[in-house]
Amino acid sequence: MNRNLILFFLISLMLISAASSLAFDGQRKGFILGGGIGFGMASYTQTVNDETSDRENKGAVITDFKIGFAANEQTEIYYTSKVSWFSLKNVFDETVTIANGIGAVGVSYSLKTYAPTWFLTGGLGLSSWDAPFESNSDAWIGFGLFAGAGYEFSKHYGVEFDILYGKPSTSVGGNDASTNALAVKATINALAY
Repeated sequence: MNRNLILFFLISLMLISAASSLAFDGQRKGFILGGGIGFGMASYTQTVNDETSDRENKGAVITDFKIGFAANEQTEIYYTSKVSWFSLKNVFDETVTIANGIGAVGVSYSLKTYAPTWFLTGGLGLSSWDAPFESNSDAWIGFGLFAGAGYEFSKHYGVEFDILYGKPSTSVGGNDASTNALAVKATINALAY
């Protein structure tokens, strides 16, 4: 696994731990900041000039970031970045790390005003397909959305299960290309409020 990717995950884990220990007032109302890490499955097809590849399925490490505002003890409105990280072989038979993600405006609704509680979540935004550790690599951008549910088992900590869909695309040298990406994920999240 790429050393930069491992460093990224370690820094993310430290930020998640620090975010949960911030001295907020403990009420899920007002400013919120959180993140999580977990595992999932990325599934995709790619189309270049109207020719579509077979569907590929890859195990993925998932990162999840959230920053926003809770209008009350049950409703959160936020920006979120949910990214599936996995490796694949490129046309030169080199292993490349792919970051397939969604940056979206999301809403979560908790069924109770206190933990433990179940919650529902969803959002709309932009999807991306990128090889962030490769030089001369441009991100593909397109429509994205997600929906899911989770369980806050203790104040500030929970698990979340999401389905992500995105259709990023690009046009280079007269060639149109797009990815039809789907991911399912489970993360352990911390949320400071």
